[in-house]
Amino acid sequence: MAHPTRRFETLQSELLDLIQQLELKPNDALPSEGELAAQLAVSRATLREATRALQSQGVLEAQQGRGLFLRSFSVAPVISRLPYQLIESGAELDELLVARAALERGLIREVASRISEERLRRLDAIVEAMREKETRGLAFPEEDREFHRCLYVDLHNRVIDGTLEAFWQLMDKMRDQLPALRYDDLADRHAAIVEALRDPESHDPIAALDDHFIDIQQRTDAFAETRTNITEEL
Repeated sequence: MAHPTRRFETLQSELLDLIQQLELKPNDALPSEGELAAQLAVSRATLREATRALQSQGVLEAQQGRGLFLRSFSVAPVISRLPYQLIESGAELDELLVARAALERGLIREVASRISEERLRRLDAIVEAMREKETRGLAFPEEDREFHRCLYVDLHNRVIDGTLEAFWQLMDKMRDQLPALRYDDLADRHAAIVEALRDPESHDPIAALDDHFIDIQQRTDAFAETRTNITEEL
């Protein structure tokens, strides 16, 4: 007889294999709980444990009174678990920032090759909103988030959108723990990105993007150093 824990783990894989065999597409309904339990030769209770796990991973969605449905692929449910681990260890926050910077650096030239004037005007408006808050010494995380979302929205890539959104969620969760953000020239740094996108022949979009990451890098470095010192004192 299979060990209960091992059976629970393998059942998730079997269920995913069955979904593939049935050629289900996102938003399609799965067979009833009774049918699934019979096909997989498990009890309904064991099946529920496996389907709950797949729901928590963002693979399935339970709709009251209708049953289980296959969800569209999204990287967000996977990455959204990272913040809790990173808050505990701290040092890996720098690694996550490096990953985010690498992702954006790899995309920015494609953005420059296809961005429309309408999109550039929208970025200009966001920068002006940043400047207005900056002159009053206020933070502008919402505008910053919208700026980067706006940069990549025309690529129509849900994995990119979900990954960047997860980075922002992490920064939101850690905002109170990170050193204070400087507000004296961040709007200008974002404006330089827009300028480079308008004229990539004269201005390097990657250099502008890297320059805008400097302040965030300084904050995460300071945070990692603080957490290291605390750990050493314990």
